[in-house]
Amino acid sequence: MLMSRILCRVTPRQVMTSRLIASTLVRRDVKTPIQEWGWAYLQRQKALGRPISPHLTVYQPQLTWMVSGFHRVTGCAMAGTLLLGGIGFALLPFNFTQFVEYIRSWNIPPIITSAFKFVIAFPIIFHTLNGIRFIGFDLAKGVENTKQVHASPQF
Repeated sequence: MLMSRILCRVTPRQVMTSRLIASTLVRRDVKTPIQEWGWAYLQRQKALGRPISPHLTVYQPQLTWMVSGFHRVTGCAMAGTLLLGGIGFALLPFNFTQFVEYIRSWNIPPIITSAFKFVIAFPIIFHTLNGIRFIGFDLAKGVENTKQVHASPQF
């Protein structure tokens, strides 16, 4: 009983703050002049059939930005796999060696396990080697001319 009285006690400062918050109204339909100009511009672009932001199809495909995009994809895939695998092995009632033995008990043909190992190993190797390439760019090595930059993904 005493505890509920203490927890339900409201100070005058809290009452004043709640009145200020309750009396403040935000009108979302009123725009500043720059917001009105921006909205009108977007509507004109939409009427002309133009996309709001550039789409990848407006750019000529180049090996450098495709490799960079694939680097991001492999990084996200590896991070997601590590996160889900870590959470899975932390919560499930078996460890990694038991999991491997369980998979081996399926007696999968070697060609399929080899393909699976390649699917696992390729992103790791690609991401590592491409990361070294990016570190070289950060150190300004191999960026003297565009031919070197365009040839660098072909190592």
